[in-house]
Amino acid sequence: MLNKRLSFISQVAEYLIADHGVPRELATEAATNFLTALRRCPDNPNFSLIQWRTQMWTECLPVAWRHLAPAVYSRWLEYRTRYMTPSEDIFAMLETLRRRYQLGIITNGPSAAQWEKVDRLGMGPFFDCILVSSDLPWAKPDRNIFYAACHYLGVQPEQCVMIGDKLETDVQGGVESKLGITVWLPLPKDLQLAHDKIDLSELDDHIRPDAIVHDVLDLPSILPEQQRQQLVDEDGNWEDWRDSGSFVQKTTRNRAASYNRFLPDVPDLFSSSSNSCDSNGSY
Repeated sequence: MLNKRLSFISQVAEYLIADHGVPRELATEAATNFLTALRRCPDNPNFSLIQWRTQMWTECLPVAWRHLAPAVYSRWLEYRTRYMTPSEDIFAMLETLRRRYQLGIITNGPSAAQWEKVDRLGMGPFFDCILVSSDLPWAKPDRNIFYAACHYLGVQPEQCVMIGDKLETDVQGGVESKLGITVWLPLPKDLQLAHDKIDLSELDDHIRPDAIVHDVLDLPSILPEQQRQQLVDEDGNWEDWRDSGSFVQKTTRNRAASYNRFLPDVPDLFSSSSNSCDSNGSY
């Protein structure tokens, strides 16, 4: 599944070639430039996602085809969602895991772009806690964002397992936060970015994952045993605690909204981190 995630950009190039007669070299260059721009700044708080990405396509397309930007954006979003959506096996694994553990997502990046991924990929229902870094004062590997997740879930750091694909954010953050277990799930080479650390030798000696897993479906085999959290209903039947009516998902979505009272403030214990794009388009 992961190896398909970059091929959607080549599909956009083929769409430009086949449906609009854009020369192959120009179509490939436009698609590549858009992917670079997207990685540099996935969203801009001054624009909606549609406006921002359409503008990026306008700037990346050859001049004679810039009027196609809205249609190209729509096709890109369709392909991207299709290729990023987890397989049925992964959804089944998540369903099994959520019956045994509390599950959380901590993701770095701009709020609108990250929440769009969660929503379009249908990931929200599987997780008890979802934290997006730009909704908070910190980003991975800052230990505060890990402590925030622990706080919202009502657990201690040593009770948690961190599973991530980035050595310099996920693994380093998990180790420095003293989480119980840190698992590295390396990305395939074609998904690694130029600045990614891809070898343990690039980290300080004390930063080492407790386990390395190359297939996400192998995760259940290395996780510690955990009693399924259940409650007894009035008739003496067992039910999942999330279905009891007392469960509220902890999330940074709409954090500033007054009705989002279930997400308490977390004191800035050690440091802060900026997640917004600057004038050069970096974040």
